[in-house]
Amino acid sequence: MYCYKEKPEKLKTEHVIDPEEDKKLRLYLSLGAVGLAAVLVGIGCIFVPIAKLYDVGGVGSFVLRAVLIIVMAAVYYCVHELLHACMLKRLTGDTAKIIFEKYHAHCVSEAVFTLKGYLIYCFASVAIIGVVLLILNLVLPERFFWQVYIIQIINIAGAAGEFYAAYRLIKERKELAVLDDGEKLTYWT
Repeated sequence: MYCYKEKPEKLKTEHVIDPEEDKKLRLYLSLGAVGLAAVLVGIGCIFVPIAKLYDVGGVGSFVLRAVLIIVMAAVYYCVHELLHACMLKRLTGDTAKIIFEKYHAHCVSEAVFTLKGYLIYCFASVAIIGVVLLILNLVLPERFFWQVYIIQIINIAGAAGEFYAAYRLIKERKELAVLDDGEKLTYWT
């Protein structure tokens, strides 16, 4: 079972993870994402020196490469949220709304997940996109490594909040119900 029709009555204790309201948590998540990105850049440098990103043969080519990365990041962002919506539909039968506001997009749903269902919903986008980007990095010529790998870094480091939420939920070691409205996560134990 991946979701409940509604929150089970026996689960009474409510917990909220809300980076929008908790500035300290938001800072820690941001620092965690930056740290993770730095580690991933270091790993990428083991395979292809980062100087290859800048070795493009002129300012015009460099600007074109930068624009390509920005466009790829925007496409990634949309695909990531669409995959969340598809996974939500698959797991619950509910249709999600994708809301673009402030500085981010997020899926909005009233679905109440089990722990297993939430972890699948939460990480499916990161895993699917991660595998696609890994395959692209393996098959494309080396000169495209950093363009693709930067999107992979965004994919993995951008999931810092999901990693934190998963850690908190798994640490509970109890039956729980999870509601993720895209901005804050509420769970009951």
